[in-house]
Amino acid sequence: MMDLDLLDEQLNMLLAHAELNGESCGLKHSKEDPSENHPAINFLCQKLGDRTNKVAAQELRIPICEECAEALYDTDWILVYCTYCHKSQWINRKLAKKSYPPGNQIYWLDVCPFCAEIANEYKEE
Repeated sequence: MMDLDLLDEQLNMLLAHAELNGESCGLKHSKEDPSENHPAINFLCQKLGDRTNKVAAQELRIPICEECAEALYDTDWILVYCTYCHKSQWINRKLAKKSYPPGNQIYWLDVCPFCAEIANEYKEE
């Protein structure tokens, strides 16, 4: 007998893939080549919430294009994504100012430098 939670999750993903029609990539590309020019082919998913609990509070689903999906498997690239403001940045590992351990391709931030700067501006007012 199939686990009902697994079946429910598979059904949700099937419905989500149907929603990809007409969606563009949700990750930053460049000013010269905006993400709107890249149709989404899949989702990048991250469960958010209390890590001690087996059930995540919510799931972040970011539509991604073929180019970004391939970059996620390329060890030369690192994706940094802010779960608060939804800004993303691709970093070439060879050109990075910081040292990133091999094997980590995605860094999920609760607050990025942009968010922290805005928060500091509100505190000063």
